Amino acid sequence: MKEQERTFRKRSKLLRFGLLVGMSSLVLRLFYVQVAEANSLSEKAQDWIKTEKDIVGTRGAIFDRNGQKLAFTGVAYDINVDVSFFRKDKAKEKGDTPEEYAKFLAPLLGMTESDVLGYINLTDPKIQGVGLGPKGKKVDSSIADKIEAAHKDKKFLGITANRTDIRRYPSGSLAAHVLGFYGMNPADGKDTGLAGVESVYDKELTGDPGHMEYFTDRDGYPLPNYEPKVTKQPTDGKDVVLTIDETIQHFVEDELDNIVNKYAPKHATIIVADPNNGEILALGNRPTFKPAEYASADKEALWNDFALRSFEPGSTFKTFVLTGALAENKLDLSEKFQSGSITVDGMTVRDWNGVGFGDISYREAVYNSSNVGFVKIGQKLGKDDLFKYLYDFGFNKPTGIDLPGEENASLFDPKKMSDIDLASTSFGQGVSVTPMQQIAAMMAVCNGGKVYQPHVVKELRDQKTGATVEEIKPKVTHEVANPEVFQTVRQVLEETVLADANKTDYIRGYHVAGKTGTAQVPKENGVGYDDDHYRLSFTGFAPANNPRLLIYVDVDQPSRNAPLQFGSIEAAPSGKVVLEEALHYLQVPIDPNDNTVPQTDSKTGESPKVAKPAEPKTFVNVPDLIGTTKDQAVELTKQNGLKIQEVGDGPKATGQWPDVTYGQVPAGTEVKVYFGPEGTKDGKVKMPDLRGLSMREAMETLSLLQLQMEPNGSGYVIKQGVAPGTMVPFGSSVKLDFAPQS
Repeated sequence: MKEQERTFRKRSKLLRFGLLVGMSSLVLRLFYVQVAEANSLSEKAQDWIKTEKDIVGTRGAIFDRNGQKLAFTGVAYDINVDVSFFRKDKAKEKGDTPEEYAKFLAPLLGMTESDVLGYINLTDPKIQGVGLGPKGKKVDSSIADKIEAAHKDKKFLGITANRTDIRRYPSGSLAAHVLGFYGMNPADGKDTGLAGVESVYDKELTGDPGHMEYFTDRDGYPLPNYEPKVTKQPTDGKDVVLTIDETIQHFVEDELDNIVNKYAPKHATIIVADPNNGEILALGNRPTFKPAEYASADKEALWNDFALRSFEPGSTFKTFVLTGALAENKLDLSEKFQSGSITVDGMTVRDWNGVGFGDISYREAVYNSSNVGFVKIGQKLGKDDLFKYLYDFGFNKPTGIDLPGEENASLFDPKKMSDIDLASTSFGQGVSVTPMQQIAAMMAVCNGGKVYQPHVVKELRDQKTGATVEEIKPKVTHEVANPEVFQTVRQVLEETVLADANKTDYIRGYHVAGKTGTAQVPKENGVGYDDDHYRLSFTGFAPANNPRLLIYVDVDQPSRNAPLQFGSIEAAPSGKVVLEEALHYLQVPIDPNDNTVPQTDSKTGESPKVAKPAEPKTFVNVPDLIGTTKDQAVELTKQNGLKIQEVGDGPKATGQWPDVTYGQVPAGTEVKVYFGPEGTKDGKVKMPDLRGLSMREAMETLSLLQLQMEPNGSGYVIKQGVAPGTMVPFGSSVKLDFAPQS
């Protein structure tokens, strides 16, 4: 028993001694690590930094009102290189070298081998991962695929392609100032919407962020071959549907290009709106830019949305002065006055032609845009009433359109203004307003008194289901006068269009109403006006009795092909072109009674007399050709005095443009008729050959086939995304590339 106790004590002593030795060794090791190797380990720890950051879901897409995608988030990759692969302890037997990597990467990224070597040929052992500059960021997935293929062959394992997002704008510069652009905010280094709808609706497009953890080196580069850990999944952003109609936007872009090519103005703007709800159907500016290439864009084009910048409007402003005087019963349109000049506060105001138009009525003052006449109208109305109506039209504050950077008008203070200030305001000089404010005010003229808040976003949709989650409803900001007053204003403005000897804004078959503006540009020193520089504009709408479309055109200081600078010469023709194309596109019926050209009677204040046109047209009903054979369709169109263009090779007509709902068209109009092949009953149509057609012709052809157009460029069709003869379902989108005719 005693022997056992001695053995136990011996073993216990040995165990205690062993534990003591072990603990001592551990303490010594800890002391060594924390003191002797502290600096070395600290430096190594810096090479492996755990980083946390917020992550976002897929950014919502932006669509036009008909579902055409104008902006979306695509997949891209950032290329990094683990330069530790070039060091002896990690190199392969055959040896990974910077030169090999540079030779592989340079052609993929569009770089020279020396440029690549400048990023990766590093000898600092503390650096592990490096990027490859701007050309190594957000590269196409095809490059990532080639890197992955090399990895499968056990090559270039030090190259990593980290998935990221890239914002794509498939239509180039189309509606650039509406869409805006998306990129890195210099203030915080995060990607965000920086302009346009991308900025105003950034929160809705972004959604709610998630969270992730990952490892980087001391320079912030993600460590290769270490997968990040997502701790909270993000919520995808909402899709945004615009009020913009891509086809009408193309009409606007094409005409802006024509303006620039012909007149080389300093700026140009065209806006098309629906005056019955405030929706902006198209908005374009020149100069412009491509949202996908915003970083290299001209700064003036990038940041200046000239539709939202204020300027002295000139005669387009007279419409609102006219409205106030009529609403207050202070103006008799048949009353006569002597035009030419008038003296106010010792200053002489002259009509634009210098001599006036003789003894004319106030109705004719509108036709002739008489400054003297409107000075007198302003005097009849008085300062207080004039500004009451200008405020009712919304000129005392921005419109509130859902685009950034809108300026306010600059008006006189009615309590401090002089008589000459009243005079100049009455014909649109000395005050400044924005094109968008004029659009909003003209909506009231069109619809009988309601000033709508203009807006470019129609609704927000769930990205996954497509369900509408928020609808942007029309908002009336002001109400002006009464419908009877505006009926008179619309009538006078239609007569103004008809009274123009050159008919630069007259469209036969439609009742177009409008007013041009020719405003002198203030000198740079702010004193007086420049006699050689003008801002030319046109605002118009149609049909005049029940407006469907409202347009504003602004041409700022044309520098060539403009020896005579007037709104009726440089601006109104472009308004006519876009209005006519858009009215046809929307199939707004032609009025068969609009078959005359007016002749102004300068001796009376009544409406201009009407004379027969040089080439009178007869209007006929569009027959219903659906279901007819080719022979029957040819005979029916012939009987109705129309022409026919046959599309397709099917047995019977399955589509036509214009269709029977269009109403009447001028005799001799060509009706496009689609003869669907067998299989049409299955909801499919055969794609015709569209090459060589203008944009309007292509649009009309696809419309009768019940297909959508995705245009790229302008001019004539040079390439179509669906080959001729292919059977495609109704409602399909067809990509068409356009180029100017050689």
